[in-house]
Amino acid sequence: MGDLVYAGTTSHVSGIVRTPDADPAHSPQLDAAWTSMAADIAAADPDVVVLVGPDHHETFGLENLPIFCIGAADEHGAWNEHGIPGDPVAGDEKVGMAILSSLVASGFDVSRAMEMTLDHGFLVPVQRLDLGDRRIVPFYVNCNTPPLPSLQRCRDLGAALRSAIDALPDGTKVAVLGTGGVSHWVGVPRSGEINEEWDKRFLALIENGDLDAVVSMTDDEILEEAGNGALEIRTWVVTAACAGEKGGRALAYAPMYPWVTGIGIVEMEVA
Repeated sequence: MGDLVYAGTTSHVSGIVRTPDADPAHSPQLDAAWTSMAADIAAADPDVVVLVGPDHHETFGLENLPIFCIGAADEHGAWNEHGIPGDPVAGDEKVGMAILSSLVASGFDVSRAMEMTLDHGFLVPVQRLDLGDRRIVPFYVNCNTPPLPSLQRCRDLGAALRSAIDALPDGTKVAVLGTGGVSHWVGVPRSGEINEEWDKRFLALIENGDLDAVVSMTDDEILEEAGNGALEIRTWVVTAACAGEKGGRALAYAPMYPWVTGIGIVEMEVA
């Protein structure tokens, strides 16, 4: 059987790598949190890291836009957009295919990509959390181009992902990391706003394992209160459900106005 040895979530804005000291009031706290998260992942020593994230119309566009897609290859290229270093990362075709096959058997029509070039949503966590020497299985979730998968569907997907990990052979150790959010508005008049109250309320729900409350939110509510960028909480829902909905601990939160994004960093309790 496979073994889920770590689960966590983090925002992924490119400023994390490009301008890490952008806000002297908050940058040290965030830096300490990511350093702690990196150390915890290293201590768990996963064989594979499943990165659950969106794409920002770099790899997937309107000509081919899956709802869910697994990157099943032994290497993944990088877009090098936003000034993020474009080094390729090692993948794991065998594990990717095993997870894909299990999810399809569970009723999830997940696509397969033998070539999934990664943008900052995946590469920022890889670089900031020192994952460059680990095998990465990217798991794309459509978070920005309607129709989106429902939050409940993402919750169900997370549970199915856990079953897929449990079924991996040879005691494969897996970490799951969701990337995205929290409140931010992208490419719209409200760009630059951050809803600290909404962010803290959402983080409290995640810490308490209250996915019932999270999935009860509508996309219209999220758009109004936290912005189109907050639709990326789908990756958090997948990760929390995969971990077993036992809650977790927020390592840090900061309204990073230089990055026009609320930044949340959470480690999940793995059931």
